[in-house]
Amino acid sequence: FPTISLTGLFGYSSTSLSNLFQGDSKVWNYGLPISMPIFTAGALAGQLQSAEAAQQQALFTYQKAIQNAFREVNDALINQDRTREQLRAQRRQVEALQQYAATARLRYDNGYTSFIEVLDSERSLFNVQLQYTQTQQTEFQAMISLYLAMGGGWVNDADRVATTAAGAAAAATMRQE
Repeated sequence: FPTISLTGLFGYSSTSLSNLFQGDSKVWNYGLPISMPIFTAGALAGQLQSAEAAQQQALFTYQKAIQNAFREVNDALINQDRTREQLRAQRRQVEALQQYAATARLRYDNGYTSFIEVLDSERSLFNVQLQYTQTQQTEFQAMISLYLAMGGGWVNDADRVATTAAGAAAAATMRQE
């Protein structure tokens, strides 16, 4: 690539020392030299092609990252929606089994059925409540996945600071005792 510079010179010039600082002996000069390689054997064209290839690579990587981000967000939203539907269905099932268990207890108290029916209804209710709790955990994990897919992250520094502060407070308490 071309190199451009600006140079200048100002001074005094004389053939005799006595006339050196006279008005006629002032000299000035300026120049604008430009230099550039004449023959580079294709090096500049190669550098240009290399830069264009690097640009294409960066563009491809960027586009792939964008597509992955959209896919991850879409998957997380679908997972969260399915989990919420499942949670609603299980909530209705828990409510129905709570009514069944209450009815079974009432029937037992009035002498219409054995205690085995009460135990069976409570066992069924417990199993569905356990499934409901597990589905809630899945929903929370789906929310975390969505948060992470949308660019969120964990605050490790805050955890470290909290742990350090708790350790310092405990040490201060130990010193006071």
